[in-house]
Amino acid sequence: MDDLLVRGGQVIDGTGAPARAADVRVRGGRIAEIGPGLRPDGERVLDAAGGYVTPGFIDIHTHFDPTVFWDPLCDPMPQHGVTTVLVGNCSLSLAPVRPGHRKGLQELLCYIEDLPSEVLDVSIPWGWESYGEYLSAVDKLGGFGVNVAGMVGHNMLRTYVMGEAAWDRAATEEERARIAALLDESLSAGAAAMSTSLGFDEDRSKRPVPSRQADDAELAALLDVLARHQKFVQFIPAATPRQMRKDVQRMAGLTGPRGVLSTWIGVFHDSDHPDWARGMLDFAGQLQAQGVRNYPQVSPRTLDIHVNWDGGMSWFALENSWHKMVQAPRPEKEPMLRDPRWRALAREEWDRVPRTMIPHKHAERIRLVSVTRPGNERWVGATLADLVADRGGHPSDVLADWLLENDADAGIVGVGVANSDAGGVAETLTHPASVMANSDAGAHLQMMCAIGDTTLLLTRHVRDRGDLTIERAVHRMTGQIAGLFGFTGRGQLSEGAAGDLVVFGLDELDWAPDVFAADLPEGARRLRRPAGGYRYTVVGGTVVQADGELTGARPGAVLRPGTPRRSRRPRHRRRPGLSGARGGGDGDDALPGTADDQRVDGDLDHRGQVLHEG
Repeated sequence: MDDLLVRGGQVIDGTGAPARAADVRVRGGRIAEIGPGLRPDGERVLDAAGGYVTPGFIDIHTHFDPTVFWDPLCDPMPQHGVTTVLVGNCSLSLAPVRPGHRKGLQELLCYIEDLPSEVLDVSIPWGWESYGEYLSAVDKLGGFGVNVAGMVGHNMLRTYVMGEAAWDRAATEEERARIAALLDESLSAGAAAMSTSLGFDEDRSKRPVPSRQADDAELAALLDVLARHQKFVQFIPAATPRQMRKDVQRMAGLTGPRGVLSTWIGVFHDSDHPDWARGMLDFAGQLQAQGVRNYPQVSPRTLDIHVNWDGGMSWFALENSWHKMVQAPRPEKEPMLRDPRWRALAREEWDRVPRTMIPHKHAERIRLVSVTRPGNERWVGATLADLVADRGGHPSDVLADWLLENDADAGIVGVGVANSDAGGVAETLTHPASVMANSDAGAHLQMMCAIGDTTLLLTRHVRDRGDLTIERAVHRMTGQIAGLFGFTGRGQLSEGAAGDLVVFGLDELDWAPDVFAADLPEGARRLRRPAGGYRYTVVGGTVVQADGELTGARPGAVLRPGTPRRSRRPRHRRRPGLSGARGGGDGDDALPGTADDQRVDGDLDHRGQVLHEG
């Protein structure tokens, strides 16, 4: 770690307080002093003139669990101001796992999170079984470009105890006790929380994932463990509006009496149903007003989905035709696309199924972005609707022919699948019930680049549209997240806090489109977003990126839960902190106010009502 002095900037401390002119001194990995006109004392000086100095951004919805084994720098997260990530989301973690289940776990992870299997084959050193052994293996990597905290996946807990039966049925009373004991062991070993999926995820062959077989008795047993450890749960409800509400209500009925905080995903603005997202967020707000600490995650990013023809979930709802073709081995794809029986089934499903990840009902939103044969280059930039208008025929048949003309590897993007209207997105970002968290960074590497939500929030919604003040936007990416989810000692700039910070000029930031890069092991490709224009990103007092370039430094630590501390307000319990194995503190370094999980966008009274805007 370095000693630093950041001079000449406007400090935004992460609490929502107004920016103020001040310098920031970091010593021994922690903030030592904040004030105007600090004099250099032999340390490295960073120029913040004309810019802002803020806490490092915290992203609690990522899938960097496998990534850290081939890219411990987590490129390009530091180039977008992120200094701490939470992994193990969506009921998927790399532990606990029995040796005989490792292949199946990897297959499930690669399918749901759209990761290249050949990359994991050569990168994951599968040598652990328990969650504690897994964290020890991650510790031995020698540090990261960001701090990393991990959740334990419910799928892994069930499969470890029940084997293949986890996919088929509810647990017996004895199995419930063992699953709960395994969660207890994992939390004691350093897991920050548990994640589960109630109504969405499935494997490549359309089987619901194991966590979807859990009944309320099993969930209650697990939540009792979380309550005892003062930890939270992340969950995925069903994607359909009516069932999503039922799943959120179900979880609220289980978490509320136990005082367990939950956070959940799936709320995006839908231009076809513009009131839906607001309705779900209002519902979450009603639950919050009743004392149920549930926080729906929202993202500013438009979902433009690149189709991966060699796997992934892009066509999952067209399960008997297009989905099967995507999952088929490459030698079987072209014969399938030519088969009249497959084509007839594909037309039938295309017409019958209302929606899937790719907007197949809107051919004008399926864009052709690359070809494999030079004679087809004139169509790059056109849409499937243009192709249908030129050639005639059913859209499914026209798309199948187009793939055959391009070796079953044409570049196709579903445009504006969700979050396509900036005004509608702004409504979700500013809703008092939501948290800015649902990035999915580190997943879907060939479908989209989910990194850069931080930069999009600051450019489009702060600088360009004025939907949020910069102080409020920074609070939503730092102090609010740290307080709700227990990242004690982070998320605020104050003396004694971890030296995680970002330096940037608002007018210097840029959110650029993602581009393919063939920089993964085995030459595999991923979609990568260019750097965001931040001057410096600092982790634990060490500069990890400067002017868009990684420095190669790896000061980031594996964060583990610290000692829970009580809030000074007796009505609410302080959430446990997360402390770093290398310079991250001993877990007893809570900052005033950061762990009060009732603060969202202002100070809240015990009914959850906003008293004043921060």
